Amino acid sequence: MNAEDLGRNYDKIADWWEGNHKDSSYGVNYVVRAIQKSKTRNKALDVGCGSGGRIIDTILAAGYDLTGIDVSSGMTEIAKSKQPEVTFINADFMTWHSDEEFDLIIAWDSIFHAPRSLQKSVIEKLCLHLAPDGILLFTCGGFDGEVSGEMKGVPFEYGSLSYLEYLEIVKNSDCETVTMERDQPKHMVFICRKNKYG
Repeated sequence: MNAEDLGRNYDKIADWWEGNHKDSSYGVNYVVRAIQKSKTRNKALDVGCGSGGRIIDTILAAGYDLTGIDVSSGMTEIAKSKQPEVTFINADFMTWHSDEEFDLIIAWDSIFHAPRSLQKSVIEKLCLHLAPDGILLFTCGGFDGEVSGEMKGVPFEYGSLSYLEYLEIVKNSDCETVTMERDQPKHMVFICRKNKYG
């Protein structure tokens, strides 16, 4: 599934998503852990920010100047209405260009929508946008392959590399993995730090 189709499919369920997730605390504990490892709290980026809410609230409470990016215009419109102080960008992360570096990058349950063939490039780009000593949190399947699913009758696809491949990509991108945990059978959380001398 390409980025345009992914965005359109999330547009179809944006209102349903917001209604079903606005009171969720899913993932917040890991975001807090990532923030605690962050030595500088200036700029943050939320990749796949969705309709905003718990993760963005947590980042803002820690004092970051936050940018959110999402492929779904429906999701970003909801997010803008809730958190007008945040800069929201409706774009595909892989074609988005910025010269900025970020002290914290969160990609919670977003990059796993990229096909397996693009996973390496996604991780490399996330690491590239980290400031020296910056912290990256991302989630992935941790298995080698692709699967299909659906939400509210709308199809979605997911891609993943093995956890060993992610470890290698992070290392080769001038970062170190400081936390790697499997919190669900096919769901892993990575917290990584950019080399201080990048």
